[in-house]
Amino acid sequence: MYKKLEIWNESVLLIKKIYLIANNFPRSEEFNLKSQIKRSVVSVALNIAEGKSRQSSKDFAHFLNLSDASLKEVEAILYICKELGFISDLDGLLKDTEVLSKRINSLRKKLLTAEDKIRG
Repeated sequence: MYKKLEIWNESVLLIKKIYLIANNFPRSEEFNLKSQIKRSVVSVALNIAEGKSRQSSKDFAHFLNLSDASLKEVEAILYICKELGFISDLDGLLKDTEVLSKRINSLRKKLLTAEDKIRG
């Protein structure tokens, strides 16, 4: 069950943080960066959940890869928002995304290694 995965729970915490920050973006960004960062951060959690429901480790690893790609999109948007003056301090958020990315990729590598051993 995906809800028991530490990375899924961490992704939900990140969603909460991003939503709080995005809600302070200017109204002019309602359908641009604000909307995009929200979709991207939610995609991290959704891909973990969908991948966990797949039948094979290889499929799950694929969805973890998609999840990490969405996380990189979140990071890029955060940098853009800092440059535009919408966010003043990124350090905590970037640390969160870095730690989550490492954990996602660690699980992905374990799944692929296990899949390789099965194929032998």
